Amino acid sequence: MKKFFSGEGGFFGFMDKIASLFWINLLTTLCCIPVITAGASFTACYYVTLKMVRNEEGYLTKSFFKSFRMNFRQSTVIWIFEAILIFIFAADFRIITTRAAGPIPLSNVILVVTGILLFLLLMTAVYVYPILARFDNTTVNTVKNAFLMGIANFPKTVALIVTNALFPALIFAVVMTGRGLWVIPVILCFGISASAYLCSRILVGVFDTYMPAEEEQPDDAGDTNKSDTEEIREE
Repeated sequence: MKKFFSGEGGFFGFMDKIASLFWINLLTTLCCIPVITAGASFTACYYVTLKMVRNEEGYLTKSFFKSFRMNFRQSTVIWIFEAILIFIFAADFRIITTRAAGPIPLSNVILVVTGILLFLLLMTAVYVYPILARFDNTTVNTVKNAFLMGIANFPKTVALIVTNALFPALIFAVVMTGRGLWVIPVILCFGISASAYLCSRILVGVFDTYMPAEEEQPDDAGDTNKSDTEEIREE
């Protein structure tokens, strides 16, 4: 019972984690409002949650905004590129499904190819912001390494995609059925940060395989921009 109510773990440790996730979720949501800053917000969110998994979080607000500021340019370029691609894929799906009134082989082939390309985009997207938060690299190499990691760790990649889709799918199900509406405020308060934290628990193990042992030392204060300054080894 003492351990359950101890300050380092148990009940108070759990409540501290909940409070931290709520605060990170709020910061991420507010910083996503201008839309164009969403990429930097997601990067900062992952920067903090990756440290939370390692128990290196330090000052949450300071860490969040330092990562937001220093990764802003790269993350914004990546975010805009992703948004354009998603818009193109969505338009393709709409055009194909609208015009494919009958069994048109060419339309089916295009639909399958578009679906595969969309999956590859999602596969890259679930890695790109955590990689940007964890490693220093060029924008092109960051995207390249995200794609290669997605292929090399395919089972974990699927788990990351499912984890990211879990809360949006739950909201969709609640709205469509009209049941469990109380879930929506909870997801709005914790959805982004909780997904990032769950994904970070998977990503920590993945990232460790790409880092020399001497680079796995924690930051002294937990508020530096990135824990590592060398690029990821090329696959």
